[in-house]
Amino acid sequence: MKTYICAAHAGGQGKTTVSQAIYRGLRQRGLDYKLVSADYCDDAGRSKLGKFYDGKVTELGVGAQLTSAKQENDANYALKYWDKFGQVLVDGAAIVDVGANVVTMLQQWAQHRNAHRVLQVRNAAPIEVVLVCKAEKHAVQDVAELVRSIADGKFVPYSAITIVQNTVGGNFDKIDVRRVVAAAAPRARVRFATLPHCTSEIWARLEQTYTSVERALRMSETEIAAKLDVDIWSATAGLNDLKTWAEAADRELATHLEYRGTPDLQSLLANIAPTVAEAASATQ
Repeated sequence: MKTYICAAHAGGQGKTTVSQAIYRGLRQRGLDYKLVSADYCDDAGRSKLGKFYDGKVTELGVGAQLTSAKQENDANYALKYWDKFGQVLVDGAAIVDVGANVVTMLQQWAQHRNAHRVLQVRNAAPIEVVLVCKAEKHAVQDVAELVRSIADGKFVPYSAITIVQNTVGGNFDKIDVRRVVAAAAPRARVRFATLPHCTSEIWARLEQTYTSVERALRMSETEIAAKLDVDIWSATAGLNDLKTWAEAADRELATHLEYRGTPDLQSLLANIAPTVAEAASATQ
């Protein structure tokens, strides 16, 4: 089974929300995927994703510590540290949540360790890169540059690149993401998905208590009220809105990411997007 790498070149874009949504969608289709995080961890050794899925996430951290590198007395120790990321890719069947501060390190690792060659020789599972951005000029430009570097072979071999436009901060009416990406990487084949804004009144409490959407949807209104410390009215209305959002997000992501095991696979294959250059010209 393929590997999904969820990344953003800036913090706060919603990549962990997307990682959760992909994980839930795959599990709903009976697919057994691992969760992996390459991101900052707290003193307990848990990343943000690890807090939502306590005990279920393989934590890679953010790179080798200076003290460890000195103890190893190895100039390449910082690069070798990320070989475990490479092994995740070889094994496949993983969703990897990559922090903004780690993306550049993984690109450097991939180039110096000749990841393209190794992953091909090891017959690694297909890798889908999922990039997340809000409707912010700098975020869109960062994603476009990231697409260019990936398409130029400066990361890992990939089967597809999908940009998820996160509407939590507003819609993309004033930012033509396709055009920006096409200008930066005209030969890259990129698919575009839109993550709807969740307006559930319990969303903030889910984030504050690190309660995953998947877990919340298995709970009753009474359990939600107790867990999130909200009244039963907020719990009931909020859970209903959360279900509506989760279903919409799943439909959107499943269509563009082509989950293996999706019942209507043929229709998903028919929805493969054209190149970003073709998409951009179509809007002219």
